[in-house]
Amino acid sequence: MTKNFLPLFLLIFLVIIWGSSFSTIKIILTAVPPLWIMFSRIALGSTVLLLWFLLKGRAIPLSKEFWVWSFIIGFLGFTLPFSVIAWGQQYIPSSLTAILMGINPILTLILSYFLIKDEEITSSKILGIIFGFLGLILLISLNELKTININSRFLIGQFAVLLGTSSYALATVLAKKVSHIPSVDRAIGSLICASIMGLFIALVFEPLPNLLLLDTKIILLLLFLGILPTGIATVVWFKIVDLKGPIFLSMVNYLMPIWALILGINLLNESINFAIISGLVFIFSGIWLIQKSKD
Repeated sequence: MTKNFLPLFLLIFLVIIWGSSFSTIKIILTAVPPLWIMFSRIALGSTVLLLWFLLKGRAIPLSKEFWVWSFIIGFLGFTLPFSVIAWGQQYIPSSLTAILMGINPILTLILSYFLIKDEEITSSKILGIIFGFLGLILLISLNELKTININSRFLIGQFAVLLGTSSYALATVLAKKVSHIPSVDRAIGSLICASIMGLFIALVFEPLPNLLLLDTKIILLLLFLGILPTGIATVVWFKIVDLKGPIFLSMVNYLMPIWALILGINLLNESINFAIISGLVFIFSGIWLIQKSKD
């Protein structure tokens, strides 16, 4: 019984801590550039896991296969999405960021079919995908319609988040291919590779922030972001993929908007408009159809 509920419990855990990260990043962006947020959270996450390894007396794998996959998943699952999503959040509300992440299950379904051949494409799933994309179009086209044009940063911010969630989807599917490697090992390997790449990218594209000027609130939020939504969550991420597969894990993106909307409204005084509500209705209808086809 406990084993059956473990994946659901872990999924809810991810919803809470990942959903909280959107508003957290929004606040940190007032003091830290996005690429340095990306590097900081990954470096802190890998440090926490490395300390855990040392305390447990575990050795990090040294095989070529391990580090090749760690590099690939580290870039697609962390360096790229953490960079572009944090950058995009400068120009769109955190609640909309979370909602745009809702396209992840749709992409995961398609990628799973082509890359790991464990998902059958049915009419319900196809209709669910159509509903999901329609919801996404509503969100992009109707939300703050008066300010959107092809050159607006608002539109570019949405594209950046979509690029990030697409990268997440591919990384999640690829993580299933190396499920024979323990989840904790994959987590620390991916984060170490991601932090190295992240440091290089941050140094090249953004000036080094003055850490002495950061107030206590920002430092505590960075620690939270690195330890929970990055370090611990990465282990849980791999564990869910092992237990239930990438499609089940991707459902976290359909649950996070509810949590992120609540936090965005209460902490950042963000508003909900008709476009967001309409987009949610279509996206959640798409979820129901996709899940229905699995029964």
